[in-house]
Amino acid sequence: MSAKLRKETAERFVDANGYVIAEKQGVTAAAQVCGLSRPTVYAILQKYPKRPKRAVPQYVKDFASTEGAKLFLAKNRNRIKTWKKCYSLGLKCYKLLGQKDPLNWVADDHRKLWMYEKFADPVTKRTRDPIAFALRLWMKAMGKHDLLQLEEFTTKGLKRPKSRKTWYLENATITSLIQSTKHHYLLLIEEIGVKSGGRISSILGIRPLDCNFEKDLIVMYEPKIKEYHPRFLDQGCMSRVKQYIADYQVAPDKPLFPSYSTVRKALKAVAKEADIPKLASMSGATHIFKHTFVTQGAFHNLSMESISEQTGTNPNTLRDFYVGVKEQKLRHELLGETLDVLPYHEWVKTFEPLWSQQYSSIPVQKKTPVERQKPADPNRKPRTINWTAIKRLIENPKTPAPLRKYWLARLKAEGKP
Repeated sequence: MSAKLRKETAERFVDANGYVIAEKQGVTAAAQVCGLSRPTVYAILQKYPKRPKRAVPQYVKDFASTEGAKLFLAKNRNRIKTWKKCYSLGLKCYKLLGQKDPLNWVADDHRKLWMYEKFADPVTKRTRDPIAFALRLWMKAMGKHDLLQLEEFTTKGLKRPKSRKTWYLENATITSLIQSTKHHYLLLIEEIGVKSGGRISSILGIRPLDCNFEKDLIVMYEPKIKEYHPRFLDQGCMSRVKQYIADYQVAPDKPLFPSYSTVRKALKAVAKEADIPKLASMSGATHIFKHTFVTQGAFHNLSMESISEQTGTNPNTLRDFYVGVKEQKLRHELLGETLDVLPYHEWVKTFEPLWSQQYSSIPVQKKTPVERQKPADPNRKPRTINWTAIKRLIENPKTPAPLRKYWLARLKAEGKP
């Protein structure tokens, strides 16, 4: 059967996520979802025990064989650290321009790339710095130095892309993330992170005794800088923290939230459900809340001093890595253009009904007590003890004294020589 298996059938099984379904739900479920027979599914799993790697698309091979791509690699592979990212962007541009050789791109083609909406910053409406850097690198590699002198292709103060991530959650993605969250602890971590700018390490260290509900603040310890910082949060957020402590009966000196690995895994699952692929795939997913607070705070008229004090981050670092380009503010202050931006405290209030509604809609998920666990089977035979192995354990000098003492007492009680 496997010898007659068609390649199209195997690809159909892979595209329908058949491997995951077969592992979790069984072969029958996988066959139903994929629209294949059980013998065919068995044949696929027998011939391809592991999920086969997808074949490289033809347009990727065609791009690699173009003169422009070869010229770009020859000039930048050993010179620019970010050449892989720039090469990948060139592949996107190649596909966007109808698979035209980069060496043959003309001025109109470059204008189309610079004006492409997915390459633009949502706040400033300008081509993002990493994209602009890559586009200019391609223009240089293709010898388009005359176009680089034009005003539309210049970026004053352009910085080479940093290794740190500079993206953040926008209003729509924040809303989607809240609506997809199904755990109280994760919902509060998201809210505290967006509103306080604290690192995940400081948020996970919050205890009930760190919360001052009269002054609406939480004192958080920042392990990275080894300092305590008071984070001021609105009454809505503090009331939900108070309700969480009561619902889950958290002891005053115990952390409110679970471990980092639990939170990170849950956040990536929620991001996947909320259709935020970048958040679902990035390694430092939980750090996005600090980026969001800093960038959104700066855009909504929060001073650099307040952002620095709230996050415990040096202002120079904030300017270099966190705060996005504030062109709209500069044009407002220098040219008098209209800038319709809500103050930060009012912007935060726009999400208050959503935070409150989502918290109320999630049921309290308490753990099952030990006494409610399934009782032991009375007909089950008692476990036998290998006393020969126990004697060897006692004779071993590396055996801890408490363990040796316990088994000596058991030997004496059982009457073993």
